[in-house]
Amino acid sequence: MTLRVKIHIYVMAFLAALLMVLWFIQVVFFNEIYRQVKRQEVMQVATVMENIINGIYPMQQLVEVVADKEVCIIVYDGEMNQVHSLDGPRNCVIHKMTHTEQVEAIQKVLGDHTTQFLEYEQEDETYRLVTRSSSSEFRLFSDNKSPQTILYAREIVDKYGDEYTILINGQDEPVESIVTTTRTVLTVVTLFSMVFAWFLILIMARSISDPIEEINDKAKILAQGNYNINFDARGYREINELSDTMTYASQELSKLEKLRQEFIANVSHDLRTPLTMIGGYAEVMRDIPGENSAENAQVIIDETKRLNNMVSEVLNLSKVQAGMTKPNLQIYNLTENISNIVQNTSELIRSEGYRIIFEYDKKVEVMADSTLIDQCFYNLLINALSYSADKKEVIVKQIAENGKVRVEVTDFGKGISKEDIPYIWERYYKNSNNRIRNVNSTGLGLSIVKNFIAVHDGECGVESSVGKGSTFWFEIDML
Repeated sequence: MTLRVKIHIYVMAFLAALLMVLWFIQVVFFNEIYRQVKRQEVMQVATVMENIINGIYPMQQLVEVVADKEVCIIVYDGEMNQVHSLDGPRNCVIHKMTHTEQVEAIQKVLGDHTTQFLEYEQEDETYRLVTRSSSSEFRLFSDNKSPQTILYAREIVDKYGDEYTILINGQDEPVESIVTTTRTVLTVVTLFSMVFAWFLILIMARSISDPIEEINDKAKILAQGNYNINFDARGYREINELSDTMTYASQELSKLEKLRQEFIANVSHDLRTPLTMIGGYAEVMRDIPGENSAENAQVIIDETKRLNNMVSEVLNLSKVQAGMTKPNLQIYNLTENISNIVQNTSELIRSEGYRIIFEYDKKVEVMADSTLIDQCFYNLLINALSYSADKKEVIVKQIAENGKVRVEVTDFGKGISKEDIPYIWERYYKNSNNRIRNVNSTGLGLSIVKNFIAVHDGECGVESSVGKGSTFWFEIDML
């Protein structure tokens, strides 16, 4: 099911549920809601009358309120004589009652302080009180199916101490015209809502599904290997972010594809050199008498080892990134291992004029895989020697603090530009205009360091600038 269809279904389902609730309220609860509203309006009229008696409001305000609320009102003094009488626009019941019936209704209210609304039923020209055990409220019924009405009474004392009684008659149920009007309005609202919802669905579908479909189409092109594609779909913030993310992914895949091509070219070149040497010396030893010497055989052996090291680097990196390499954790002295590697490497390169300085404040033990950590340090050391330029000096520092041990390897070569730093830890990276290469490499050394340190939950990084050399480091927990 497409997103466009789901939007149609969800919006229409929500609209249908909302309209069902509205119609249910109209059919089941409308009368009760109307009754409660009218009771509140009647009580508000009584409050206005009380304020008028106390001189707070003018009498004109009562006329406006009575006309607006569609009620009628009679005010009696302490002797139950009428002092004010105001009939509403509709047929008023209390003005049809005799004075005696009015007084009896008021007495029933004042005799039961829990009841302010009275229910009456009209028989011929008289009214009798009808009670219901389920409610303390009362209604007044007419004899010709006209709207039901209520009586409300309140006893007050003005600021001078004079007593008054207010009797109000208000409509208790909506007339047929109100019910018909309400249902007509609800029907119109229902039809309008359906039309509006349909247009809303079309707009939402276009603004949501169209950009996603566009992104999907371009993603298929991206999956075919065309990385020079820009995801420019726009819409809601999430779609914009998705589009920007896909564009970023396309750019990164393009860079990765470039690195992959460079890697193939570099590996092809690096493999071709030793293979050429091996093939050349083997042919010489075969074809030229006297050339089957130990020196020529040693060249073949050395080049074979070189090939084996290159293949091992590729395999090791693939295993780590596939999660196949698990560290064999054990306690060992990191300082002694680094010192041994530095000493052995110094002996090998002493004749070439290189010098390695190892600085540390104390010996440190760690819980780690010694083989993996030693290879990380060896890769950083060889990398520093390869790019140390004319000074031919490398400084190794071990810094132990805050439960961590940090190993730094510093060279004094040409450094790395800011543009290249984000990519030096990537697989196959090896070319940079700001660096000088003295040995052949697959460009996997730093990527191996990054992955080996990651399996130890450690961190690695570099601090470098063009013309000032580079400091590579890694950091792991110490005991």
